[in-house]
Amino acid sequence: MSTPHTPEPILDSLALTSPGVLRRLASGFYDVLIVLALCMVATLLIVPFAPGHTLEAFYAHHTGVKLMYQMGLLALGYAFFAGFWTHGGQTLGMRTWSLQLVRMDGTHLGWYRALIRYLTLLIPWLLLLLGCEFLINAGRQPHRSVYTLAAIGIFMLVIAAFVWPAFDPHHLAWNDRLSGTRMVLLRRSRKPRQT
Repeated sequence: MSTPHTPEPILDSLALTSPGVLRRLASGFYDVLIVLALCMVATLLIVPFAPGHTLEAFYAHHTGVKLMYQMGLLALGYAFFAGFWTHGGQTLGMRTWSLQLVRMDGTHLGWYRALIRYLTLLIPWLLLLLGCEFLINAGRQPHRSVYTLAAIGIFMLVIAAFVWPAFDPHHLAWNDRLSGTRMVLLRRSRKPRQT
């Protein structure tokens, strides 16, 4: 009688190599550029329908549209990342930098786990936007130093999120730990030399 195969946890596998922080950042930067381009195209498709052909005028005439627009852009980002993660584990940036996303238990990455990873991946980016907002508003507020200190604290959290894998014992980012996934470096097979 055969027993069902239980996949070996990937975290304990010595065959997999974790990528460095710079490789992760380069891959992420590549993907962020692609998602920004997709968001720009989606925005360009909406702008012709706005009064005065500006988004601010569109928001002013349609209550709740701004939130729907922002949620639509977040959904577009999720479709991009989750689509690639669930079908091969590699976004375009990950392919370029020889990275692959895998689950810790070795099983297939599904849409739900991809959603958890995507939402946790957004946290440092949203914090970065919040820190920038604090800095922009600091000049207009009577208590500038409070806003500036808050922005510095937020930026330190963002930096910690991006460089965390360099200090983690298993080279896992926060979003890896929270989603049960891991980024691995793919080894390129070398062709044998012709003699």
